[in-house]
Amino acid sequence: MIEFVRKRVVVFIVTGILCVHILLLAWSATVHSPTNGEVPALAAGIYHWQEGRFDLFRVNPPLIRMVAAVPVLFYAPKTDWRLNQDLLASRDEFPVGIEFIRLNGEKSFFYFTLARLACIPFSLIGAVVCFLWARELYGTLSGLAALILWCLSPTVLGHASTIGPDAHAAACGLLASYLFWHWLKSPCASLMLFTGLALGLAELAKSTWIVFFPLWTLLWIAWRIVRKDQSAKPPLAGLCAILLIGMLCINIGYGGERIFQPLGQFRFISTALGGPTTETNNKMKGKNRFIGTPLESLPVPLPQNYILGIDIQRSDFEFQSKNYLLGQWKFGGWWYYYLAAFLVKEPVALTILLLSSVFLFFRRLKFDEVVLSVPAVVVFLLVSSQTGMNQHYRYALGALPFLFVFASKFVAAERRVFRVMPLLLLGWYGLSSLAVFPGGLSYFNDVVGGPQQGHRYLLGSNLEWGQDVLLLKKWGDTYSDARPLFVDQASYFDVDMADLDSDGLPPTPLVPGWYAIGVNRLYDREKQYRYFLNYEPVARAGYSIYIYHVPLEEANRVRTGMETKE
Repeated sequence: MIEFVRKRVVVFIVTGILCVHILLLAWSATVHSPTNGEVPALAAGIYHWQEGRFDLFRVNPPLIRMVAAVPVLFYAPKTDWRLNQDLLASRDEFPVGIEFIRLNGEKSFFYFTLARLACIPFSLIGAVVCFLWARELYGTLSGLAALILWCLSPTVLGHASTIGPDAHAAACGLLASYLFWHWLKSPCASLMLFTGLALGLAELAKSTWIVFFPLWTLLWIAWRIVRKDQSAKPPLAGLCAILLIGMLCINIGYGGERIFQPLGQFRFISTALGGPTTETNNKMKGKNRFIGTPLESLPVPLPQNYILGIDIQRSDFEFQSKNYLLGQWKFGGWWYYYLAAFLVKEPVALTILLLSSVFLFFRRLKFDEVVLSVPAVVVFLLVSSQTGMNQHYRYALGALPFLFVFASKFVAAERRVFRVMPLLLLGWYGLSSLAVFPGGLSYFNDVVGGPQQGHRYLLGSNLEWGQDVLLLKKWGDTYSDARPLFVDQASYFDVDMADLDSDGLPPTPLVPGWYAIGVNRLYDREKQYRYFLNYEPVARAGYSIYIYHVPLEEANRVRTGMETKE
């Protein structure tokens, strides 16, 4: 009877936390404008359904955006695909996405809200698997802790409330790894099938999970070596079946589009796959380092656009872009960028839980925990090795759910002195996250000063990603006399599409009025708006758009000062 009541209480708590998570995601999905990653994603998702092609936005697999597009299709949105030129090095999804918003006007914001709500089930998958995996490894209390870490994570709340693939793919990757772990322990046919399907789901969510193919092979070998029970060892045939089912799912997800194409017929734009660029073999035409080698005729058992997407992603990382970290700008990046981003972008309580669990891990080493932790380590090593472009902490988001489960180990510590501490840490974690909600995309932890001080450490999508335009509109509607209102911020679309009555970009020299400047513009490398850094904003739209008031006398003073210098 006691056990029955205990299980009912656990189910009640889990259900309550999941309901809170859904409400938080729905709220965030409603108040924020489309991020720069969502603008091309929704249009591309609709394109896949309408045209049956996957050449648009091929840099990421199509699953998440196709799911997001389903409810929008019922409203027959206006579309125009003429801007898609299907060129190797062009990213036509961005002009196509901007055109989608222009054609649909204010309705497009409603469409994005619908699309976001359609993707919430992916986050629920991540939450449930966090609970199940932690409970099986460490006990029910750890399961509840891992569930809280996912459901109240500012990073998860920020990204899972969008149609960007990062958080949703992290959930799919966790599900695939959880089922693979179960198959290793109990290699039956049903688990083999579900693991293969989950692998395919993860691959269709984000191409980062292509690492599962070699990683799972290595884990299978290691598991067979360390497993003492010879009769329960997972067979090679089962592993091959899982990987083949995963590949089959990829091909089905792309509609069987151009599979088994010889490797020599591809045209790549990255140096890794294409080789060095020459005058006669430029990036726009594409290149192929495998031509003239024994691999030239090798049939590739994956869709053409899946391979080309990996190639484009690799090309992006090879490009030496301008990157920012800890107040420093430079071309290229830092090997420790994602580690530094984790330390400032995640609640401090999570870091303490992780370090405490690492201490317990090395005291009592279990191979089950190796299977859990290796994907997180591999993701961090993979993204950290790509130092050409260090701009988006979200690239490492795939590691987070594995870290949540691992961090929950500390809750199961046997010593009494450790029993209260995890509860305090979880409370601090939740309060730190909810204190800035719904500003999860702009979250920085308490120790570094929160989102208001985030610009000292990171910029780009880590702080401003175009998400606060609707909040700026709300402010503009409330203070309708705050005119003229000049706006310059990071969103790809014209802010007037959100029915914001603005007066265009800030003029030079300054004139009296109100200025809404995105934090990325305020602190960019060119310091175009350095004048405003001398003053405190009078208001903020979310955490990424700062609003300043320049009265007549101040505008005259600045203008006079500029004329004197000249």
